[in-house]
Amino acid sequence: MSSVKRNRYIDGKLLLAYPDDYTVLDIETTGLSPQNDYITEISAIKYRNNRRVDEFSSLVKPELSIPYYITRLTGINDAMVADAPAIDEVILSFMDFLADDIIAGYNVAFDLSFIAENLAGHYAKRLANDYVDVMKLAQNELPFLGRYKQTAVAEYFNIATAGAHRALVDCNICNGCYQKLKELAVADYHLPPKQKELAIVPSFRRLRPLADKNIVLLGSFDGLYLKNLQEILTALGASVAYHVTAASDMVIVGTADASVCGGADLQRAVSMKNAGKNIYILKEDVFCQSLLAKGWLRVGGLND
Repeated sequence: MSSVKRNRYIDGKLLLAYPDDYTVLDIETTGLSPQNDYITEISAIKYRNNRRVDEFSSLVKPELSIPYYITRLTGINDAMVADAPAIDEVILSFMDFLADDIIAGYNVAFDLSFIAENLAGHYAKRLANDYVDVMKLAQNELPFLGRYKQTAVAEYFNIATAGAHRALVDCNICNGCYQKLKELAVADYHLPPKQKELAIVPSFRRLRPLADKNIVLLGSFDGLYLKNLQEILTALGASVAYHVTAASDMVIVGTADASVCGGADLQRAVSMKNAGKNIYILKEDVFCQSLLAKGWLRVGGLND
């Protein structure tokens, strides 16, 4: 949407940088004014070591009917938000999800101005998170492009834009642009692999073959989406944790960050195994392939 001035309730600083850990934010609204218009949707995707690890998404019930031209643009109508929570509830959940992360977004001052206005109006709080504007990065790295709407930059990089103007889709498009720009700007940077989206074969959801198993997830995952993996394991019956204990039955090791190999949790798991404990230690790709081979899972899609 159109450029807006820095909001009076924003304390965070604009960063001309390419952090590895960040949260991508996008909102949909009833108009352009943070003071007079309303948020209809907030979505955010959290990244660690440039890999997606979690997401937040919620429709929001505005205090007025959604204008027809906004529905034409976003697809969000009054019926869709009729039972959605109000902004005072959603903004708290979003801020809990965001914590102190750096925010990344496209023309992000627009999104931040609405978030900050609602934080201030409902809770007398200010938005302190630093932020990265991917549009400004695009202007720096692609001075020849001339058009800097998110869809134009995405099309330049051959990033799919189907479903644009829904907040979660726009988060994915924004991150795709960010990663491509980072590849141009940062020496020796290589794009992370696409992350598999796994789905359970329905019969195994009923059987819960991992019931009573305590499974630990360690490190950053290269080809798997952490939240998806946690949900899959839980649905198969396992208890999921992020630290090794005496009760742990299996450790799945992410391969995106070599530092996990020297970490205390993995060392404890190895010591337990060497002492005779029946504990499995598997790299993420080996674990994934084993469950696919058993027929428990299928690959549901790929995410940029």
